[in-house]
Amino acid sequence: MSTLKDILNGLKTTIELNSKVVSVGNAVSELTKDMRNLDRRLVRVETIIEIARPDGAVLRIAKPTSEHE
Repeated sequence: MSTLKDILNGLKTTIELNSKVVSVGNAVSELTKDMRNLDRRLVRVETIIEIARPDGAVLRIAKPTSEHE
């Protein structure tokens, strides 16, 4: 009887873990959507800054490559 009880406890734990994994997967999916939205908004802000600069200079966020040094 003890072996059957251990098996049932193991199955219960597996089912609980599965529901938690599904929940975390859904949360990651929502975070992915939020990150894409933030990325799009950041691109818009960068574009506005570049357009608004009176000297026509390009906004540089990344480090310059070796050919420009």
